[in-house]
Amino acid sequence: MPEINAPRRLDGLLRSVRGHIRTLGLPRPDRLVISTPSGSVHAEFTSGTAPDRLACLLVWAASLHGVELTWTLQAAGTLFVAATGRTASGVTLGLTASASVVELGGKVKSGSGAVLAKAFRLAVCTPEQVTFDEVAQVVQAARKSAPRLAVAA
Repeated sequence: MPEINAPRRLDGLLRSVRGHIRTLGLPRPDRLVISTPSGSVHAEFTSGTAPDRLACLLVWAASLHGVELTWTLQAAGTLFVAATGRTASGVTLGLTASASVVELGGKVKSGSGAVLAKAFRLAVCTPEQVTFDEVAQVVQAARKSAPRLAVAA
């Protein structure tokens, strides 16, 4: 019997997510993974500039209820941002975006972590809860530093 319900469940999740995107005018994710057993959806933002990827994640996060945001600095100098929340229809949604610290106008400190937006010090491989406003501050700082990075290159 579960095999018969799986297609219906998939159709319902797809309708719900598509409706969420269309109703709120959200940017389309680059990758969407739907799990029918758990009823969850995962969206990834991988294209565009580093600040744009994080901004897309924030726009989506703002559309969800009960949002939790975390960021983690990976050893390669990449910031990984994840968010989880629920749509108004109750679908659990996970979001991810990543970007190089340098692309975000930050500085990688050899062996000790990185500094973003001249305010946030991150240790390597240490997930931290973060606020919407803190991620937005990193996006703004990255957009301001982008013209300088282009001139330097």
